[in-house]
Amino acid sequence: MARSTPPGSNLVEEVAVIETETPAVWPDRRGLPDLAGLGPSDRAALAAAADRLRGLRDVFADRVLALLRRHVPGYAMLGPEDVRSSARRFLDLVLAELTALRVPDAALREALADFARERAARGVPAEVLTLGYQWGSRAMLALMDQAGAAVGLRPALLLAAHDSTWEFTHEAAEIFTRVQHDLALERVQFDAERRAAFAAGVLGGTLPAEHIGHDARLFGLVPQARHVALAARAANDADAEALRLAVAGALRLPADRLLLAQVGTVLGFIAPRAPDTVAGHLVAAGPALPLDRLGAGFGEAVLALETARQFAMSGVVRLAGLGPRPLVLADPLTADNLSARHLAALDGAGHSSNEIEHTTRVYLECDQDVREVARRLAVHPNTVRYRVSRFQELTDLNLRRTEDLVTSWWLLNRRRA
Repeated sequence: MARSTPPGSNLVEEVAVIETETPAVWPDRRGLPDLAGLGPSDRAALAAAADRLRGLRDVFADRVLALLRRHVPGYAMLGPEDVRSSARRFLDLVLAELTALRVPDAALREALADFARERAARGVPAEVLTLGYQWGSRAMLALMDQAGAAVGLRPALLLAAHDSTWEFTHEAAEIFTRVQHDLALERVQFDAERRAAFAAGVLGGTLPAEHIGHDARLFGLVPQARHVALAARAANDADAEALRLAVAGALRLPADRLLLAQVGTVLGFIAPRAPDTVAGHLVAAGPALPLDRLGAGFGEAVLALETARQFAMSGVVRLAGLGPRPLVLADPLTADNLSARHLAALDGAGHSSNEIEHTTRVYLECDQDVREVARRLAVHPNTVRYRVSRFQELTDLNLRRTEDLVTSWWLLNRRRA
């Protein structure tokens, strides 16, 4: 393998020779032995070969550049000195390991992972890195053969170096692929986090209008177009994922295009429109508004959601369709005072108090239709009349008076909530 011509004297000729060489294929893997266990003469020859190769750093860098320019078009985006610098860095690492009497596999793994991350950030694909590493390995082995022959390194050690190097090129390819796969996952995660942060800022009303206008287009949104804020609750991560897919399906959107975020205890969505229904879930929709006003729409959706939950409603709800029900959740001080004034006697009526309360609430829900109440509760109409009459006696609320009727409805539904 020795050559009479000094390395670097004719770059074109040397590169042509490297291009004609093919990796040695051995019947059995013949990896490098424990270098620390080499005999004195082998150790001296290895040190001399490393010193000789160290003086050929620029020759190696030029050879690698010429090979990559000819055979790996994907490296064209990198400047000449960038390629040379990387080649020198790898040669230095290998020589440092050999000088320390270590096989460089472990150090190379770490260096290749860092190298893959650096190149991926500049858009170099894993297959381009792999091909470049193979050509670089050929150039390094060609120089190693020359240096080894010049200092009398045993051929068996040179053969083992060839075998180990080509075995490692397969592992290098796996490292490049794994790193780029991990980086792709990180980018997806980062993008998801950015989308969630944007959605949380818009729905929570914390993102300034100028930021909304700037960032909206990054996520495929038109700032001044009208969007709808949706609100829902999820018991856990699995429930949240099922809800995300259900809302996306109802809107006929790809799930990854639907912007959502956890805002406090509520899961919020930025949707192009309100869905007609979301199977198996309670979802509240706000009014259609521009993005910079969607925070107010989300607040409306949250109030509708909490109201609908208290009334055990389902499907898609809107505040405008809930009538006076949201008032049930308001003003706890007023509720406490009215309860103390009107419901204390009802609560002291013994076991019948629950029946009286429930019957009167259903009576109000049915627009005071006694027969409908009797049908729902499976009791005689006279039982309904009796219980409603007892409610009026105990609470001093006359359901024929509008004010007392409203107070009764409000108190009974608040207690239910």
